[in-house]
Amino acid sequence: MRRFIIVFVLTAPLFWSSCTPHDSVKEISPEYFVEELDVWDFKIEEALTALLNELDLDTSDPTVSKVLDLMQGYLSKDIRAVALSYRTIDPLGNPVLATGAFFYPRDLKHRGIVEIPPIAHLDRGASAAIYVGRKRFYEEAFPCMLNYITINPDLLGVLYTQDMPRPFLHDANTGVVAFHMRKAVEEYLLITENYRLENRCSVFGYSLGGTSALSVAKYYTTNNTGIKVDQVFTGGGVYDGLEAFRALALVEKSDYLAVPSVIISMDTYYNLNLDYSKIFANGMENPVNSPDPAEGGDGYAYWFDGTHGSGSLFRRWGSDLRNYMHEDFFNREPVGEFLKLQDCMKENSMVYNWTPDPLLKIRLIHSSEDNLIPADCADLLYNVYKSKGCAIQYIRTTGDHYEAGTEFMLTAMLYLLLK
Repeated sequence: MRRFIIVFVLTAPLFWSSCTPHDSVKEISPEYFVEELDVWDFKIEEALTALLNELDLDTSDPTVSKVLDLMQGYLSKDIRAVALSYRTIDPLGNPVLATGAFFYPRDLKHRGIVEIPPIAHLDRGASAAIYVGRKRFYEEAFPCMLNYITINPDLLGVLYTQDMPRPFLHDANTGVVAFHMRKAVEEYLLITENYRLENRCSVFGYSLGGTSALSVAKYYTTNNTGIKVDQVFTGGGVYDGLEAFRALALVEKSDYLAVPSVIISMDTYYNLNLDYSKIFANGMENPVNSPDPAEGGDGYAYWFDGTHGSGSLFRRWGSDLRNYMHEDFFNREPVGEFLKLQDCMKENSMVYNWTPDPLLKIRLIHSSEDNLIPADCADLLYNVYKSKGCAIQYIRTTGDHYEAGTEFMLTAMLYLLLK
């Protein structure tokens, strides 16, 4: 870990007023950037090999083959990955230290900037900054392999904020934390490379990252950020929490235990004071952080304390929502304790709380066979945005959530290469 020995970095307070553009590096007084955590240099060919191994892609597939052919000219390029910390705020407005990573060609001759928020990691051991520290390629950084500067905020709930629940589906906080990450990257590049980052970008994201991508684009375009968003590429997301709950209640199944995480997050940041005995069932309602049910443990307090990954959660609770959700969950409209969630879920709906500019291109992909997030959310987003005159395109594909995620990535890569 390396600190910049710069007086204003070491003495700057946690609070700030605003970020002002500067004409030279000597005048820079970072308001967001705090510390360089790790640096990792690699070639694009190394990242591509790691990605192909991770996704187990069939290189004979026409789309994969096309992408690989178009990438040949970039394979020898040097990429630098930087993990950093920066100042931002939590959903309650408290100042916190967040982390993230970004990737850029060492020669700084790039094709554009892509910002990609993370998927819904259920444990605190996975994030862009953590992966860079391990010198492991982060899949959501895939545009860097195509010669794009790629910014991956960790958002909150990891590293310095690991004791906080990840703020899943918190629209406003997602936008501001991502914006502060971008400002930290701007400051870092001015300090270390004497390079000024352009004021435009594309925003991509899949799964929870798909929802967050819309939040980032919304924040950039509805606040005085000075950033021009060229396009949004989103897929597999929960664009309206209540619609997702309705769809999941109908199918009574999900292979990913994100529902409890969303509820715990909303309860924490909206001070809902939920009675978990009326939210969960079959032991999931137990409030003690212990693996022993006799001590009041083995419930949400234990399994969602940030130390358990999606695999162990699935092995314990399975895909049947009736294994852990209270019977009131399985109603068409919120009843009982779930009524307390209604207002905050509405407040964070990307379907009803934002009308994108009609010139902003939005590309949407979701599988009709998604085993984690039903396509109802994407259908609703498309229909409502289309009725508002938004420039939205929708690919309703097939395959499970992960197969559709691979298609999302390949489609996005092909688009970026042909752009």
